[in-house]
Amino acid sequence: MDYCTRLENKMNIELGKSTYAFMIADPLAILEENEVHVGFSSMFRDTKSEWSEVMLHNIDILVSRSPALLPSDIQKVRAVFKPELGIYRDLIVFSSKGACSLAEKLSGGDFDGDKAWICWEPSIVGPFQNASVPEPVKLKEFGIEKDNLQVRDIYSSDDFTNKFLLHGFDFNFRVNMLGSCTAYHEAMCYHGTSIGDESAIAIAFLLGQLVDRPKNGIIFDESQWVAYLKRKGLKPCKKPAYKDKANARPKKTNLIDNLVFEVAKTVRQDALGKFARHFGNVGTQDEDLVRLYINEKQSEEAKPGQLLSSVLHDLKEQLHQIYEYWKNNVTPQDDNKEPSVRRGSNMSFRALVEKCRADFLAIEPLAIENYLITKRWKRERDQKHGLTYWDLLKASFLYHEWHNRGKYPWYVAGVELGELKATAEGKGSYRIVKDYMFEAFKLDNKAVKRRRELDYGRMDENGDDDDEFGAFDWDDFEMQ
Repeated sequence: MDYCTRLENKMNIELGKSTYAFMIADPLAILEENEVHVGFSSMFRDTKSEWSEVMLHNIDILVSRSPALLPSDIQKVRAVFKPELGIYRDLIVFSSKGACSLAEKLSGGDFDGDKAWICWEPSIVGPFQNASVPEPVKLKEFGIEKDNLQVRDIYSSDDFTNKFLLHGFDFNFRVNMLGSCTAYHEAMCYHGTSIGDESAIAIAFLLGQLVDRPKNGIIFDESQWVAYLKRKGLKPCKKPAYKDKANARPKKTNLIDNLVFEVAKTVRQDALGKFARHFGNVGTQDEDLVRLYINEKQSEEAKPGQLLSSVLHDLKEQLHQIYEYWKNNVTPQDDNKEPSVRRGSNMSFRALVEKCRADFLAIEPLAIENYLITKRWKRERDQKHGLTYWDLLKASFLYHEWHNRGKYPWYVAGVELGELKATAEGKGSYRIVKDYMFEAFKLDNKAVKRRRELDYGRMDENGDDDDEFGAFDWDDFEMQ
């Protein structure tokens, strides 16, 4: 439930027939104006429509760049495949003909590493109409200042290095207004101002300047922003409903509100319903982790009155003491947050974990005279450097009793539980490596990304892998 809610908040919605690609200019000048070339290094697959190709040819597509605030920041162009440009794969080649570069039309882009969003979904591309690029707004309209200091102006100074660093820190410590101005632009358009309105276009141009503020030496602070709003008679705007769910009054005519409050909610409830029906009888306990304890508990030696029964009872008492100490020193469990020590505690959370872990490791089998089983466990522990049967039995017992207490079992007995899980299917199902070798086995995120692109035919805008709450395709959530 919490995962679904966080996923809704992120609203990272994937479109099957779309991707991101670096932009380059046509080096052969064979593309006509408003033509682009797009080829893929492997088969691009859309699992929904079962569309698969290695190129886009003779179709209209949309191209854009973030943040796409101006009406002209998305352009419809013609994708044509040119064999002469076939060596350029997983790129989009823009025409080098025409009075204005297509990259320049897309939020002032260029060819120094910018990525374009590409879409060829017919239901979106078909009805789209291009908007002309508006005339740029002059910087003086916003009261923007520019830092024109050049290195040569201070190079001859005896204290050049200190002055250079001081000036750099002074400039970069100034308030960055990009976030505030972007939020205002989003809110004003949400509350009825068209993105093609003069005021919205002006602020969109301002945001284009603020994006490159460090590179262009732009100086623009809150006082200049407030003064601009007053001059233009622009009033503060409330957050959009989808950004302020607690006080939300969604607009049925707003696309994002409809996605957040209607579509996503309905899909979430449907998905949770399918999940509940499919996994309704599944418990939260991992059978692999409790098997060792259950086997001992059900053995003949553990029946009431038998010696092993006393050993397990004593173990339960000691484990219970450790849990009570943990419970009295941590905040109430919340699956959305990491546990922490209660206010007023004189120890850190790390110290609490280390104490509980040490107490767990210190638990010995109950000393019973002439009882061979506990003697064997103790002897094994004294002679063996790694994990012993007794260590694993303690962990299995702890997990059996407190598996529904958040991450507590893993903080206290994570090593032993990991061993139980890894060896659950017997020899040959796992591999043991030294720590220094394991370092070489770390996951290569670039390799994962390449694998995903081969499997799903999608490339991310920033080249990073999605995090835990990244893109999720609700339509793929099918229960048999």
